[in-house]
Amino acid sequence: MLKRSIAAAGAALFLAGGLVTMLPATAQASSNQDNPLEGTDPAATGCGVGAYVVKAWDMRNAVYHEVQGLAQLVYSPSCGTNWVNVYGFTPGNTYTVVLTSSVQHRQAWAAAVGAGEDEATPQSYTPGSTCVDVLWRIQNTSTRFVEGESTTRVC
Repeated sequence: MLKRSIAAAGAALFLAGGLVTMLPATAQASSNQDNPLEGTDPAATGCGVGAYVVKAWDMRNAVYHEVQGLAQLVYSPSCGTNWVNVYGFTPGNTYTVVLTSSVQHRQAWAAAVGAGEDEATPQSYTPGSTCVDVLWRIQNTSTRFVEGESTTRVC
């Protein structure tokens, strides 16, 4: 299971308000705008069961011209939710991902710091072919210099 703590100082640049709540494992997705799964942990709600990677991005450092991380957009058909896993490969960098949902109009973010670190955003209610935007960024932890970033819309 991926850790849910946020461990990066640079990640605060992407913080957007939102209350995180935990639901029992039997929680089901509904169709309202204030879905109870919004902002929750997919493993704790059971949404991770049967989920699959929709798209993955190599996080390429533009300064050193090498892949230094990985971001994965995951979808749970049983819950109608998305989240993004982020993996850092290089010490001294912060790897940040932001998931923006066009249904909830909210952002979920996560950051991994250094080699071997992994994190995931809270999930967002995004049923069916709902579009989401995924931003990933590599930032030098010491200098805060952005060494690579990209944004992609997935529908």
